[in-house]
Amino acid sequence: MAWRNRMSTTDTPPPFDNSPNALLVSASYDLSIRLWQLASGKCIGTIPHNEGQVNALSLTSTGRDLAVGAWQRVRIYDVSSGKDPKATIELPRNVTVVGFEAAGRWMYTGGEDGVCRIWEMRNNQLVANRLLSFSGNGVTSIVPNTNQTDLFISTNSGHVWIWDVVNHMFMRLPMPDDLRMQEYVHRLAVHPSGKKLSGVTNQGRLLCWDLMTRQVEAHSFDMFKSPIVPIEQDTGTYGCLRDEDRQHRMQTGHGISCRYSPDGKWIVASGSEKDVYVYNSETMDQVATLPTGCGWNWDAIFSSEGRYIFTGGDDNQVKIWDVINSKKVAQWDGHGKPITAMCINGPTP
Repeated sequence: MAWRNRMSTTDTPPPFDNSPNALLVSASYDLSIRLWQLASGKCIGTIPHNEGQVNALSLTSTGRDLAVGAWQRVRIYDVSSGKDPKATIELPRNVTVVGFEAAGRWMYTGGEDGVCRIWEMRNNQLVANRLLSFSGNGVTSIVPNTNQTDLFISTNSGHVWIWDVVNHMFMRLPMPDDLRMQEYVHRLAVHPSGKKLSGVTNQGRLLCWDLMTRQVEAHSFDMFKSPIVPIEQDTGTYGCLRDEDRQHRMQTGHGISCRYSPDGKWIVASGSEKDVYVYNSETMDQVATLPTGCGWNWDAIFSSEGRYIFTGGDDNQVKIWDVINSKKVAQWDGHGKPITAMCINGPTP
């Protein structure tokens, strides 16, 4: 197939990443979080999570800290020591998004309370020093731009926003006029170049924006207010919707996740289907299908080198696929119930 990279094949799948610090983390309805070492393909630890479903996971780029988002709490774990959280954040409702800035200097959260918060460590405590509220519309996805100064945010109101967290201003991105009733973006992904943004809706539609920059004048804000609340105005980064006259969709069902490959050539999308799909990121043409065999695939992630794709769904397994031939090369067992969230440390958060 045309999408395959020119790589040599091997009969021995591991290592799935050549870095000894490369990790994949999976969470499950079985109330456990498993740590998988990508160099060996083995589970190297388990963190119990007895407070219900884990909705979101994020690792710092070094793999040292793990953020776990669930019902009304975010817990931060030191991966090397494991069991007890080093910090806990209490929030009003379900937490749906957690993530770290590339260097781990701050983190962000979003949830069903409709608030996106940025947290920094002060006096050994996590403090929300900036927030953006969406009037009760639940936050479904947050992803930082490659410049680490813009956050792209989607809500279940059907809107996508840009938040300039340095100049404290935000604006709304254009959306298609023909979105279906109650359709909204479930997951966003930023191209490694920082020049494109993609999203998959809860009804399986793939959207893409071209990102550009411009000079804007930042208005004054109350710098003494804590947390700082941004002003709605035009931001330096803005987006233009691509292919407004065309619709790119998954075959059927709900879209849950989309992510770019590290080189930006491909997008992998998963959802409430037995198949996971790979698309050309420029043309949005479907180029490959991964037949996972499970009903819901909650996530699909490229390895940091782009050679493999990891999928996790309702058959309790992490499956690993070779992008050269779209074949499953390994599966990891251990969870007793469906997988609800995954993450790796590397260029595909």
